[in-house]
Amino acid sequence: MLLIAVEEARDKRAAQQAVEQSVKARLKSRGRRNIGFPSGNRDEVIFSRGSGQLWCAFGSAEDAAVPRTWNAFGVYDANRRTQMITVEINIPTTSNSASVAGFFARDPATGAVYLMHDGGVGGGKRGVGRAAFLAWSNSELLEVERGKRGPREGVMIGRVDSRDLTSRLWRYVQLVRAFKDAVDEGVLDTAAMRRQLEEWEEYRRENSGRRKGRRKSEIDYVSYHGDIVDLLKIERERALAKGERVLNSRLIDLFVRSGSVMTELYEVKTSLSRQSIYTGIGQLLAHSARGSSGVRKTLVLPEGDLPKGLERSVASLEIELRRFRLSPGSSPKPELI
Repeated sequence: MLLIAVEEARDKRAAQQAVEQSVKARLKSRGRRNIGFPSGNRDEVIFSRGSGQLWCAFGSAEDAAVPRTWNAFGVYDANRRTQMITVEINIPTTSNSASVAGFFARDPATGAVYLMHDGGVGGGKRGVGRAAFLAWSNSELLEVERGKRGPREGVMIGRVDSRDLTSRLWRYVQLVRAFKDAVDEGVLDTAAMRRQLEEWEEYRRENSGRRKGRRKSEIDYVSYHGDIVDLLKIERERALAKGERVLNSRLIDLFVRSGSVMTELYEVKTSLSRQSIYTGIGQLLAHSARGSSGVRKTLVLPEGDLPKGLERSVASLEIELRRFRLSPGSSPKPELI
């Protein structure tokens, strides 16, 4: 089993308290500020390092149709009287309604609890919605078991008691902010984006039910997928030759073009399971067919032993292996090795 939803009221209160403690220990109080959203505004104490950085505010909305804790996040602007919300990760308090986008999930093997978001971003504008955000952002969804009601899917933000939680929240806020900016700029209202959304929906159908079975040592890697892709991008851009570009797409983590020809291809997997590695191999072989016959293919995996026989298989297919790891401690950092 992958993850189990935290559904008991007392357990959700404990997880919420851990989130607030993690944030308040690392961000400075900016006092009581007005916070605006499409349906109104409210005053709450805001925590932030300063302008242009993450801000967080916590409260409750017990009078809502589905009572909930209110966890709001955005980009702080000290010059604005009213701070605007980028994303809310609210948690239902008296029910376990999936109509509220935020929830907690526990790894039964370790007891660790994670803050999750189902990708349902709002904003009251045409084009802002869950499917569009998930297709545009390439966010990985995890299945969380909920007993007889079946699994629920969500994006893993981070472990609630981790010293690294604020940086995980900041990454997610930046991702949602960039998506909303893309909507404002009309990027999503194009034929290319419509094709991308269709590809995403097809991909979701093909992979339905295949996201279970991660080993407990791999759970923490999931929310760092984007960081690893970013590290690869930065590293490769330092060695660009004339005419080369480093790009990515909904279906490809990272690739290099020289002029109009694909020359390198990278696929990042956060699991060492046999199924995950098979998937990575298949993606590299399928997508490399779009390029020249000499496309350099790299499979990027966490450190650790591969299932028996797979390292030889990967090498025989002329696929290079690259590894990454998380630094130890309560504030882990991803690094390529």
